[in-house]
Amino acid sequence: MCVNTLSAYGIIAIWQFEMRASMAAKPSPASTRFVKTSLAEQAYEELKKQILDLRLRAGARVNIDALSRECGISTSPLREALIRLGSEGLVVSSTNSGFSIAPVPDAQQMRQILEYRLMMEAHCARKGAVNASDETIASMEKSCEAMGAMYKKGLSYKYYRQYIDLEQTFHQLIVDSADNPIISSAYSGLHTILLVARLSVVPNSNNIGSETVMQEHLEIVEAFRAHDPDRAESAVHGHLKAAQLRAQRSDVTQVLASD
Repeated sequence: MCVNTLSAYGIIAIWQFEMRASMAAKPSPASTRFVKTSLAEQAYEELKKQILDLRLRAGARVNIDALSRECGISTSPLREALIRLGSEGLVVSSTNSGFSIAPVPDAQQMRQILEYRLMMEAHCARKGAVNASDETIASMEKSCEAMGAMYKKGLSYKYYRQYIDLEQTFHQLIVDSADNPIISSAYSGLHTILLVARLSVVPNSNNIGSETVMQEHLEIVEAFRAHDPDRAESAVHGHLKAAQLRAQRSDVTQVLASD
């Protein structure tokens, strides 16, 4: 009887082990959701790329059914992607008209963004310059050199896009130098909106940078290299203040150009 009882317990134990192994091998609801999220992530990346490449123009309505057929996926992950893009200011939605690509920020909105940057970047420059690492300074120098190369290459969309990406990297380095992840995250949220606005402007001799802007960037780098907080704050403040003045003398095109 004791042997039979032990045998029964052994069988039950083996059955329980096999059941646990079987359950572990089956996809869990979480892994199923992960596949869906992966599709939404892919849709998000593709739609964002189309917006930034100006294939989806500002103000254009988004036909979800057509996109679904084009991408070969259901509308659900597309909606998730569009909602996420909406949180970044790239897409707007309404009950009546559905989703559409966000309009380009106007001159007043751009000036408000510059005002925010003036306060944020000057503060971060002062704090970050004191203990700026060699790596940070080298990255800033590299960005400046690359911007100069793009400036010399001309006004094509390809070089204009690269110039803007490099400039945004440069200014993000200033903010990141303060070593405050909350500020860095909040500041980086501006990049996408600024990028779309600036890419919507046809490149010309005024908006792919200038010798003056290049010199302002170099002054910031020199202040960081000297680990001089007063000089760094002054250089960043002067650069962005000059951008505001350039903006006030012209329209939104010049606001975008004077960064």
